[in-house]
Amino acid sequence: MRFQVLGPVTASVPLPSAAQPRRLLAVLLARAGRFVGRDTLIDELWPDGAPPSAAAIVQVTVSKLRKTLSPGLGAAEAGQRLRSGPRGYALSVEPGELDADDFLALLGSGADDRAQRRRTLDRALACWRGDAFADVAGGPLLEAHKLWLEDRRCAALLQLVELELADGDGESVVERLAPVVAARPADERFAARLAVALGAVGHRESALEVLRRTRRALWDEAGVWPGADLVAVYRRIAGTEWTTPGPPAQLPPAVPDFTGRAAELADVGRALRGPAPVVLHGAAGAGKSALAVQAAWRARRRFPDGQLTASLRAPDGTPAEPATVLTGFLRLLGATPAELADRAGLAGLWRGYTADRRLLVLLEDAASEAQVRALLPAGPGCATLVTARRELPGLCGARAVPVPPLSTEDARALLAAIAGESRLKAEPEAAQRLLGHGAGLALAVRIAGVKLATRPNLRVADLAARLADDRRRLDELTAGDLGVRAVVTSALRERSAAEVSLLRLLAAFGVPVPEWGAAALLDRSLAEARDRLDDLAAAHLLDPAGTRWAVPPFVRLVLAESPAGADPAALRRACEAALALADHARGRPAPPPDPALARRIAADPAGWAAEETGLLAAAVRLSGAHGWHELTERLADACTALAGTPWLGHAARAVSVLGLAAARRRRDPRAEAGKLYNLGAVHWQHGHWHRARNYFVMAEHRYRALADPQGTGEVLTALADVHLDGGDPHAAEAELREALGLFRACGDRRGQAAAAAQLGSLAEDVGDVRRAVESFEASMLLAREADDGRGHDQAAKRYADVLRRHGDRDRAACLLAGALGGAVRTRERHWEAHVLRSLGDLHTDAGEPADGQRFLTRSLALFERIGHRHAAAYTHRSLAEARRRAGDPAGARRHLRLALDVFRELRDRRGAGYALLGLGRTAAEDGDGGEAERLLRASAGLFRELGFPLWELRALGELDAVTSASPDRDRTREVLAKIRR
Repeated sequence: MRFQVLGPVTASVPLPSAAQPRRLLAVLLARAGRFVGRDTLIDELWPDGAPPSAAAIVQVTVSKLRKTLSPGLGAAEAGQRLRSGPRGYALSVEPGELDADDFLALLGSGADDRAQRRRTLDRALACWRGDAFADVAGGPLLEAHKLWLEDRRCAALLQLVELELADGDGESVVERLAPVVAARPADERFAARLAVALGAVGHRESALEVLRRTRRALWDEAGVWPGADLVAVYRRIAGTEWTTPGPPAQLPPAVPDFTGRAAELADVGRALRGPAPVVLHGAAGAGKSALAVQAAWRARRRFPDGQLTASLRAPDGTPAEPATVLTGFLRLLGATPAELADRAGLAGLWRGYTADRRLLVLLEDAASEAQVRALLPAGPGCATLVTARRELPGLCGARAVPVPPLSTEDARALLAAIAGESRLKAEPEAAQRLLGHGAGLALAVRIAGVKLATRPNLRVADLAARLADDRRRLDELTAGDLGVRAVVTSALRERSAAEVSLLRLLAAFGVPVPEWGAAALLDRSLAEARDRLDDLAAAHLLDPAGTRWAVPPFVRLVLAESPAGADPAALRRACEAALALADHARGRPAPPPDPALARRIAADPAGWAAEETGLLAAAVRLSGAHGWHELTERLADACTALAGTPWLGHAARAVSVLGLAAARRRRDPRAEAGKLYNLGAVHWQHGHWHRARNYFVMAEHRYRALADPQGTGEVLTALADVHLDGGDPHAAEAELREALGLFRACGDRRGQAAAAAQLGSLAEDVGDVRRAVESFEASMLLAREADDGRGHDQAAKRYADVLRRHGDRDRAACLLAGALGGAVRTRERHWEAHVLRSLGDLHTDAGEPADGQRFLTRSLALFERIGHRHAAAYTHRSLAEARRRAGDPAGARRHLRLALDVFRELRDRRGAGYALLGLGRTAAEDGDGGEAERLLRASAGLFRELGFPLWELRALGELDAVTSASPDRDRTREVLAKIRR
């Protein structure tokens, strides 16, 4: 297929004639091969405002395009060009299918000599049939891409005519540039070269006429006079001077390595066409000044009466006096000393001097609206560009343009422009880490680039390692008079002591803090807290994310260097508020929180808990650090209970350790036993079974010493899981039977249900299917009697797996449907992923591998989102079986190897046995008998060591099919006899 965009949009297949599909195709071609978000597409298709049904229209339009570009193929089928994904839609374009790619490839190709370079540039320009996307009107993304392509086209044309002029081929230049200059008479670059070529071929008068026409066009279109290059060409051809006036031109030089910010530049460029002031606002060090200067240089030709610049702060941060700035401006515009002597009349004089002029005024680092207001020019042909750390909402009619952190792409481009692309390509992963430590702050990225550029022996990885240390990062991010610490400190000095104190309190948590947490810190109402937070966010010292607020990384680091610590009373108040809300979410008696918040928690306690687990973990850390032991212990309990299972990551371990430490300091053996159990569970979820066993054993000893049958039973049930996976089913069975007796003695039906379900899984592993069925039936009955829906669903899921493996798929399907409904209702994503895996296995066993893969893919996505690598590995193993049955052995091997790597890393011998069994089956089906025998023997050996005769028998059965060795058949008979006993 062939696409052409360098002119009207065409393709080698008939395209829809309607505007929307063509516009959508144009946007996807502008970002060929990359996903374009749905929101971006909506903005492109309806730049003036989208209708309510925009999302549906986009879907329909995508469907139409799919039928055109990939007829007969479904959305998810191989070969589909227009792909969907979580990040939007992407159009696959192969090399040689898009004329813009051909043009750029030719433009970027090297050439050994001048003649070859001329031919290459000529071929590149021949790709163009007119203006890019000539028949498609787009939104900001497409329009920016058009401008970029046109800029590259002009660059190629300039390179080519320079080569032709150097070769003395003036005729070619005249033929090439005459129509260009006729269409664009105000373009000084092309006009100058056309005049030189005309002069070279003896057409002096024609050359002078081109120059005169360009001079008129510049004045008529932009009100400016020719630049120095065009004046020099005129002087050379005419032999006389071409005088030009000299209005003030104060713009600072543009940063030579400026990169990115295409959207912001486009916004500023459009806004500068009107008289309303344009305010670029962003965090200290965000790159506001560099962006403003870049935009001013692009727009300056529209302001022939001059460009004026002033910094509105002294080096020490003191705001500049407007009268001082006005005096400087007026002097440049020709005001006499007598006029300037009357300081009271400077504002009126300024208005008079600017009323009929076309001036561009650049005001950097404004402190307030009043300061800027006094400096605004009066004329409708003037424009004002302001940089500030706040939006300056008091400026009437001002157009505010935020300057956000650099995107990862723009940050990398800036780093490469300063340090060199080769440095980053040599260490790509280290470069990504370094950019992460820069947090998108333009100044930080620039300083890192300068350090790399000035120290050629400094490895990117070494600099990234230095920046990884919070204590050294600000020291590292200095270069000459550039420093992140200085600009952030300057921004903090502008705020009141109360505001800085609030920032310090918020930073102490280390995670985004919700509004209710800020209200507790301030001991104020939510509305009052919200106002304070909004003020700090407006100053770009706080990052809002919905109803949560995060202190930016560099602000947090500067605050940490201050000797003044966060107010302990305020922190304790916030920690106590967190505990009260957590108890409310757990249905426990607690002081009444804010009524609206209370209603929200009551409506969705699980959702609230999922949102606030990070904040609760931070509260545990703060309480522990301040020695509030009872509060620490209660917060740790609440956090662990609300986080659910599994709770993965460093925070889970930290909270459990802090809770244990607090219980020991309080000399509370019962609480200590509970915390030891929690630590064991955390390590078990992470796959660290040795550590888990140690903590469970310590918890068992504490509970036995306390004569606590319920606690002892819970620990024994957990220990049975560890021993079963560790290859000791006899110890596991003894522990489960003792646990059942303890639960029965204290009347704990939930505990009995859990232990019975464990016994069911163990019974199947050792080959006693009848006892497994009895145990699961008893478990579900006990769970129903205890009104334990979650326990019932978990037993039902395990039972369904057993039924599926032994042929009763209908009953298994009913049980899994109920378990999935329960997981969805309770929003337990981890448990939902487990049930989805079982449903996938069920469909695969039923000869429906495509449906099986659909469920398993959803399961894998959920596990990966949670961060549960161990459970994800089991889903990889299931996906491998589905791929194998679908006739994709390569895909099966890929999933099995991924699973096996994780199992071996976590020392999960049971999982490793499953993965080896799957790899052996795949090798056997591929006809590789030797490899199949090796893998299957390893699998059978693992199951033998673990004491799982049923799984050993399955491995031996597969082995018998690939080898005739009698010892294997003898072992098979032994295992069968063991199972029958």
